[in-house]
Amino acid sequence: MCAKMWKKIEDRLSESGQLALLYDIEMPLAAVLCDMENEGFTINREGIAAYGEELDEIARSLEFRIFMAAGEEFNINSPKQLGEVLYERLGLPQKSKKNKNGFSTDAETLEELRPYSPIIDDILEYRQVTKLRGTYAAALPKLVDEDSRIHTDFKQTLTATGRLSSADPNLQNIPIKTKMGREMRRYFVAEEGYSLVDADYS
Repeated sequence: MCAKMWKKIEDRLSESGQLALLYDIEMPLAAVLCDMENEGFTINREGIAAYGEELDEIARSLEFRIFMAAGEEFNINSPKQLGEVLYERLGLPQKSKKNKNGFSTDAETLEELRPYSPIIDDILEYRQVTKLRGTYAAALPKLVDEDSRIHTDFKQTLTATGRLSSADPNLQNIPIKTKMGREMRRYFVAEEGYSLVDADYS
C-alpha cells in the first residue's frame, strides 16, 4: 500500500476515533493470528482415520435399516427420492407444501415427522453420520502437514459482529452438540508436555 493511500486511511480512522483500535488491538492481534496459523493444530491422524471407518459402518447399518423400512433402495441423499419415499410410499403427513423441487425434506420438516415413523430417526442420524464422515473424518487427514498439524486461515475482519472466523478448514466449527460430534474433538491433541485448555471469556 502506498504511503499516500495509507495516510488517507489513517486520517479517516483518526476522524472516526478508531486509530487506537487499529494500532492497539487489530494490528497486534494480526501478529498473534499469524503465529497461530503458522503453528497449526496437532491432530491424531490415525485416530481420526479409525473413527472414519467406524462412522462408515454406522452409516451402512443405518442405510440398511432405512431401506428395510422404506421397502426399497433409493438415494437417501436425494431430496426428491427421499420425499417420494416418505410421502408417497410411506404416506407420511406433509408438514409443508410441495415446492418446485418436490417434497420438503429439510431437517426442520423431518423433525416434525419424528412421531409418525421410526425411519425419520434413522434418516436424521444417517445425515449426521455422513456429514461427520465427509466433512471431518475423511477431509481433515488430507489437510495435515508432515508434522500432523492442520493450518487454518483465521478471518479477522470478515464477520459483522467482529468475531473471528476460520476457514480452509473451519476449525471453529468442530461439532460438540452430539455424542458423535464430541468424539471427533478427541482427535485434536496437545503435544507431549502440553495441555489443551477450554476457556470461555466469562
